[in-house]
Amino acid sequence: MEYEKLNALFDVLGEETRVYEKILQLSKEKKDIVIEGKVSELEEITKNEQTLVVKLGKLEILRESCVEEIAEQLNIKPSELTISKLSEHLNEENAKKLIECKNKLEDVLKELKEINQLNSKLIKNSLDYIDFSLNILSAASETNNNYNNSGEVNDGNKKTFMDIKL
Repeated sequence: MEYEKLNALFDVLGEETRVYEKILQLSKEKKDIVIEGKVSELEEITKNEQTLVVKLGKLEILRESCVEEIAEQLNIKPSELTISKLSEHLNEENAKKLIECKNKLEDVLKELKEINQLNSKLIKNSLDYIDFSLNILSAASETNNNYNNSGEVNDGNKKTFMDIKL
């Protein structure tokens, strides 16, 4: 038994995978840019990612529409229709194709999650380093090891503008 929305579902899953692959590539580039500290390039990548996320939102609406129509044809609630359950109702060729789409998408998402976790750690480390540097500068301006011309210790009550935490 085949369904008219099945090919549309294959197309949407394929396009979602391609978009996630683009996001994955951008995330890999982002890792290098964070390490190198290229802020302007990081902003550009973030804009590109946002564009792709909007595209994913539209694809997700299409995917849900396909699933709803297929579920209706199978007399199954859309929320209960999984890829495994759908593949049971397909011929061997389409079931295999559906499982391959699912596996490829899962692989891309797994790698994307790993890269995003690494990027998150790199950004946190960068912020921690900046915070540490600011604290050192702030502490250095508060420490008074200077003498004036008459041999007396300079007044150490200077305030610093670097009393922020990132």
